[in-house]
Amino acid sequence: MPYTQVTFLISPPDPWRDVLMAELADVGFDSFEEGVTDRRGGSGELKAYIRSDRYDEGALSALVTMRDPHVLVSYEAMEIADRNWNAEWERSFQPVEVGTDVRIRAEFHESRPGFAHELIITPRMAFGTGHHATTRMMVQAMLPLDWRGKRVCDLGSGTGVLAILAERMGATDILAIDNDPGAVENAIHNCGLNGCHAVRVEKGDAATLEGLRFDAILANIERNVLLEAMPRMSAALNPGGALFLSGFVPSDRHMLAQRAKECGLELAERLQEGEWALLGCRKP
Repeated sequence: MPYTQVTFLISPPDPWRDVLMAELADVGFDSFEEGVTDRRGGSGELKAYIRSDRYDEGALSALVTMRDPHVLVSYEAMEIADRNWNAEWERSFQPVEVGTDVRIRAEFHESRPGFAHELIITPRMAFGTGHHATTRMMVQAMLPLDWRGKRVCDLGSGTGVLAILAERMGATDILAIDNDPGAVENAIHNCGLNGCHAVRVEKGDAATLEGLRFDAILANIERNVLLEAMPRMSAALNPGGALFLSGFVPSDRHMLAQRAKECGLELAERLQEGEWALLGCRKP
């Protein structure tokens, strides 16, 4: 299957390169390479890859990053010969460790004792492997909670790593939702690798939550999607339920916090790693 490579030049690169990467993943781009960053010139490069039959140049102009006045983005697109994407990932994917609690590795890595939870993820996607700061923060926020017997939703599940961790920590009914068919397929595969029995993976979005109830919702998506989905997420939470939000930069945290309050949620955790933030909420 031929792929289209889109090379972006971004100024300034931080945090906009990561923001753009998250947005591109939402519209079907499934592999990324960070290029040279010119700190003195204030620019950075990002190469993004998508199957050519899914490439829509019009979708690029609709991205928030492309229209934000605080960043300048230019790009060039070209079709490239087919590549062995799994082999590409195997060369670059390294295990991720969150303290001594969680280790995320691929099948081709050796197991390492001493971790409370070791998860196996086939690295077919750029997000959800644990390498991105937002995934690591979600894991950190999950660790102190008691998940035994809980009903959980992983909204925007990507590889399904958070849903898998929720089952490992004792959750007994988990729904993983993603709007990308490739992500759904990958999450199902990863759930099988980890022997999951409590996780259901479905194609969908926040509207899928209608009429459902959860003790916790994990939403590592993009700022605008979080803002739009907040009422549905709040309505789907049981009293006392937890909502963890990530996928946005610290300067946008006040927007998420205000929206959460408007939806009847109370603010709890705040985490930050580099240019990314997490907000934890509770339903009274």
